[in-house]
Amino acid sequence: MVRLEQRSFWAALFDKFPSVLSLRPLGTGPAWLLYRLGGHDVGLTQFANAALALFAWGWVVRDARERRALALLALVVGGVFFAGYIWVFHLHGIFYGPLLIYLAALVRAAGNPLDLRSLLGGFVGGVLAALAHPYALPLAVAFAVGAMLETPALRTRAGVSALAVVLTGSLAVYLLLVPSSVHVLVGAPLAGLITSYKTAEVNAVGSLAAALLAAWTASRAWPGRGSLAAALLTLVVAAAAAAVGLPVLPLWIAWAATKAARRGRWAMVALLSVCALLPIANPTGSPTYAIFAIFVATCATALDDQAIELRLQPLRGPAPAVVAVVLLAVALAVREGWPVPVVSRVAQPLLAEGERTRQLEVLATRLMGSAWRGEPACFATATGDPVKVNAVDRRVRPPTEDSHLRTWLDWKRGGPASGRDTLVIAFGGETRPGMDTLFVAHGRYAGDALVLRPSSAPPGADSSLTSRR
Repeated sequence: MVRLEQRSFWAALFDKFPSVLSLRPLGTGPAWLLYRLGGHDVGLTQFANAALALFAWGWVVRDARERRALALLALVVGGVFFAGYIWVFHLHGIFYGPLLIYLAALVRAAGNPLDLRSLLGGFVGGVLAALAHPYALPLAVAFAVGAMLETPALRTRAGVSALAVVLTGSLAVYLLLVPSSVHVLVGAPLAGLITSYKTAEVNAVGSLAAALLAAWTASRAWPGRGSLAAALLTLVVAAAAAAVGLPVLPLWIAWAATKAARRGRWAMVALLSVCALLPIANPTGSPTYAIFAIFVATCATALDDQAIELRLQPLRGPAPAVVAVVLLAVALAVREGWPVPVVSRVAQPLLAEGERTRQLEVLATRLMGSAWRGEPACFATATGDPVKVNAVDRRVRPPTEDSHLRTWLDWKRGGPASGRDTLVIAFGGETRPGMDTLFVAHGRYAGDALVLRPSSAPPGADSSLTSRR
């Protein structure tokens, strides 16, 4: 938000933002426009991000031959593995919505007969999508290679020439958009890969859902007498993985790729393989990098499964619409704070996440209007990439990092902090000994958020500095 405030529209289009690794004019440019059209607020951008993500899902389901199966799988997957959307439905998600739509286009193409037009269309779409996020380029290459393997008619001189255009063109665009300083892998790629899938699962419920999806997909990928054995073996491997702290989602993704391969869908296999490895490119451990593989795995699981689609034929008429209305009504009721049995308890962590963000805004506003506006501030609990800290335990975790907090507060006060005492911002009711409470933002779901100041009173003395909201 601060970067958007500091730049002109021209700079937003053609200057790389410090918080991203590449030049992304179709991301930062629309973000600049939507931010200002929304009254210098992120709400309109977030709405647009959500609309793009929902469009990608709806588009890929709309023309699928196995529409009911894919829709039902999407409902389950979207309801369980939603952690990655914390970035997609956020200001930063302006980069991910176009990438999801491009991926949906490739998945739709992979489910139909492939030709030279498919290859070149995928490449052109990849170049455009790369202006929002460079991950589109390896997806374009994967689709082209998979299409060549899948379609004998493409293995001609014209097909090889088209593949060469995709490979060299993708490399050229990548070199133009991505600075040379980030051309090499940094961090711990394997740890980042594992953490991305682990944070996408979040907890034992997510691991169980992934295990059931993997077992069911295994039974569909290995027809006949071996289907039950494949499913049981998958459950055993999933239980072993969960027991040692490894994610189970990769097991489902592997079976989805196997199912697609057994049906000769090599373009889908190639897409799924590259998407599964995307967390390695920027190994922070963010669950957002796992949603692309989850998206394709969902589509691959439903693809060519006419038997399941026939069993779901009774799901027609008003019934699906009624279910959708009920789900929406329940979601709105929970968001308004109504006590919905079971659901309110399950949704409590989500409500706490949003509340912490609002608490930070309240505390910053009160701080900037007080005598302590010139004091530097930091969080009581250190934050960082999920691969470095425990990102699953959210009880006292701040909604951002100290460096971003410092940038934001410096912008709000009009310059760097000039005070000597460092204020501490704590969440979840966390306190520090020897510190007075300056401000409190009460929380219904996340506990109280506090601004603390080193105490100038004798130990044990009552503080009179508390201001509550």
